[in-house]
Amino acid sequence: RLLLRGIATGQDSWCQLFSEPSNGSDLAGLTTHAHRDGDEWIVTGQKVWTTNAHHAAYGMLLARTDPGVPKHRGISFFAFPMRQPGVEVRPLRQMNGRSSFNEVFITEARVPAINVVGDVHGGWAVALTTLAHERGLAAGIFGGLPPSGGGRTREEALAEATSYLRTY
Repeated sequence: RLLLRGIATGQDSWCQLFSEPSNGSDLAGLTTHAHRDGDEWIVTGQKVWTTNAHHAAYGMLLARTDPGVPKHRGISFFAFPMRQPGVEVRPLRQMNGRSSFNEVFITEARVPAINVVGDVHGGWAVALTTLAHERGLAAGIFGGLPPSGGGRTREEALAEATSYLRTY
């Protein structure tokens, strides 16, 4: 509730702090970690390929909060304040000279415990929901298709989307 006004009005921009340089496509293999310190979590790690981190007020951060359990279980999802000590954003320069992607270095940065989204150690489920929405898999995925008719193209698109969604 504390963050919804800034999201709804567009006052606060966000970025996704998921990918890490040494994990490739193994998102659950992340090494960014957080430990509890009273009413806060202290986070240390590195994220990469983060779009618009240099503009973001908050990041959707995945961090390992319990290293003693299987990797998909010991992750928490944080609404992470980007503009604070211990957060350094460096642009990744592309061949065209632009740098819309960034590396984010986090060194003992703090996030309020109230900013955990979902359950502590239950961040994997929140991450999957976030990725599903990002990839257009939310309930409105078929919003662009006519409810009936439309011929072969519509039927093929519907079949492809239905097949893809079975995974989720």
